[in-house]
Amino acid sequence: MSKGVSTIIKEVKEQQIGATSKVALIVEGIDDFNFYGELLSKRHAGWESKFCIVQVGGKKNVIDILTKEPDWFGIVDRDEWSNEVLTEKQTIHPNLWITPRFCVENYLIVPHELWAAFPGKQREKIVEGEHKLRETLLNDLDRWVAHGVLWSIINPLWEGLRSRGFKEALLSPEVALDNEQIKETLKEWHQFLDPEQIMACYESTLEQVRALPQDERLKQWIHGKSFYTSVVNPALNTLLGQKSEKDRRSSIIRTLQLPDDLSALWDKLGLAA
Repeated sequence: MSKGVSTIIKEVKEQQIGATSKVALIVEGIDDFNFYGELLSKRHAGWESKFCIVQVGGKKNVIDILTKEPDWFGIVDRDEWSNEVLTEKQTIHPNLWITPRFCVENYLIVPHELWAAFPGKQREKIVEGEHKLRETLLNDLDRWVAHGVLWSIINPLWEGLRSRGFKEALLSPEVALDNEQIKETLKEWHQFLDPEQIMACYESTLEQVRALPQDERLKQWIHGKSFYTSVVNPALNTLLGQKSEKDRRSSIIRTLQLPDDLSALWDKLGLAA
C-alpha cells in the first residue's frame, strides 16, 4: 500500500529535516530524484546543506504535499498540461516548478545536447559524428511527434469525464430506475467524447506542432520517457556499445551540460552558480 501524504510529510520532517533548516524539494519519482540531484551538484556545490530531495511517487502527491507544506518546493513534469493548466497550478502553488519540457527524459533526447554530453572517446565511435547521431535518432520523428500530440489530446479526456461524473454518477441505487437521468448522463458523456471534435482538435494541434522548430518539437511535444526507451537507448547501444538503460541514462546525466531552460529553477531555489 502506498503511503499517504501526511505520512510522507511526517517522515521527511523526522528523518531528513530534523533540527536543520533544510527545505524539502519534492519530486515525482526516482528518475527525477537522480536527474535533479546530479544537476544540482553541478550547479551549486553544497546544495545539500539547504535542501533535501524527496521522491514521493507521483505528480498528485507533489501537489497535495505543497498544499499542506507551501514553504517546501515541488518539481513536476509538464507532460500534457496546457498553458492554462500551467498558469492555474503555478498561481495556486507559487513554489511549484513545472519542467519546461514534456518530462525530464526530454533532456536526454535532443541530438546536439547528447553530442555535447558525449566524452571524446564516445564521439570517436560514431564515424559520421553528430550528423549520424541525429539521422539515427530522428528518422521516425514525425510519428513520435504525432504520438506526443495524441497523448496531449487523449490523456486529459479522463479528467474531463470524471468532472462529468464518470462513472459514479450512474452507479447509485437512486438512479437505477430513472431512465431519463441515465439517458441524459450518457448523452453528456457521449457528446464530450465526440470523435469528430476530438479528431479535429488532434489534426489542428498536430499541424501547428509540425510547423515548430525541430528542437522545440523534441523538447515539448515528444513523450520523452517512451522515446528514450524505444529509440534513444537502443540507438546508443548500436552506436556506442551495449549498456543497460539505467546505466546509460546515469552516464548521460553525469556529463550533460546544464540546460539553459533550467536557469529559472536555480534562481527560484536561490542557488547561485
